[in-house]
Amino acid sequence: MKADRPMIDRLIADRTPGPRQIHSHVTRPIVEQLVKAGSHSVLELGCGDGWFTAALDRCGFATTGLDRDEMQLQVARHHYPHLPFHAGDAMHALDPALVGRFDAVIAIDLVDHVPHSRRLVSVALSALKPGGLLVLTSNFHGYSKNLALAFAGRFDARWDPLTDEGRLKFFSRSTLTSLLKEFGLVELHFETVGRIPMFARAMLMSGRAAP
Repeated sequence: MKADRPMIDRLIADRTPGPRQIHSHVTRPIVEQLVKAGSHSVLELGCGDGWFTAALDRCGFATTGLDRDEMQLQVARHHYPHLPFHAGDAMHALDPALVGRFDAVIAIDLVDHVPHSRRLVSVALSALKPGGLLVLTSNFHGYSKNLALAFAGRFDARWDPLTDEGRLKFFSRSTLTSLLKEFGLVELHFETVGRIPMFARAMLMSGRAAP
């Protein structure tokens, strides 16, 4: 299996309601990391309406979704009844049936939306098999980008504290790398995605758990 053009076409082929535009910039990088690691079974934390979980399923991965929002899960189960979706909060211990089961765990734009990022990583790692892959994405907050936002008068809108259910953490490459290093992850990989690197839309960080 490789992350080729036909695979990416299968990822975006679904026309059911879903965050295609939100996930479009991280689709290929995530698939490339899963393929490179030889992952097959994948758990998506914070799967929402299941669009990305189902997209990976179409590419041949054995996917499972988890989310705490029961309304979103109802949508996911309606559109993708063949896939397993579990109700659960990634801030709390997983159902024992999900522990140690997966080759990879992905969390798209979740690490910056939770109050305890270390707890999220700990829960994610509990779902992995030995040597499994963790993939996190987050909004990119590079220093040059922040300066450009400030000069453009868009800094308040970007960091708006009045947004309900918004971002709680604002990671940089350094802080996201430090987070994964704290847990002893190895083979760390970082990349920016969307736009040119200096003003990238998002960043991806991955690493392997201890064998």
